[in-house]
Amino acid sequence: MKTSTQFDNLSANSSLRASGIREIVIVDSNCDRYADFVQAAREGEVGLHFCVDGRSAVRLARRFRADAWLISAELPDMSGFDLLEMLSPHVLQGNVDPLMGGSRVSLDQVGKGRRSAVFMAAETYRLEEEQRALAAGVSGYLVRPVTLDMIRASRLPAEQHNDVGVSHG
Repeated sequence: MKTSTQFDNLSANSSLRASGIREIVIVDSNCDRYADFVQAAREGEVGLHFCVDGRSAVRLARRFRADAWLISAELPDMSGFDLLEMLSPHVLQGNVDPLMGGSRVSLDQVGKGRRSAVFMAAETYRLEEEQRALAAGVSGYLVRPVTLDMIRASRLPAEQHNDVGVSHG
């Protein structure tokens, strides 16, 4: 018998698939930060792939298309911003309209065709880093701890967010 928490997790994880997010790549040298992502993958609700540095992420991007990329702002071999530039020939970001405040309409192409949601994750909030990330066209600037709820929230209209740590472009 499933507990209410398991039912909540199941319905929440299913909403990822319903919103077009089936495969997630996390680029971070510290994989232990993403326990709820791992749990969702174990339950078969999402495909999850880890890269511990920028070079391995570029290699993966050349042969694999994910619906969502979660990139750490700081990686062992480069900054997350350098990686964004290196991924641009391989990862077609979703059409994020900054004037729509990251509303669901502006992210509708994510998970369809070759478009991917790309999120930047930072250890601490920095205004200039957020502005740089949003100017680069990311789907959201996230501050750790990063959870699946933050990714789900990126798919909701901006007025429905309840301070889950997501800033949209």
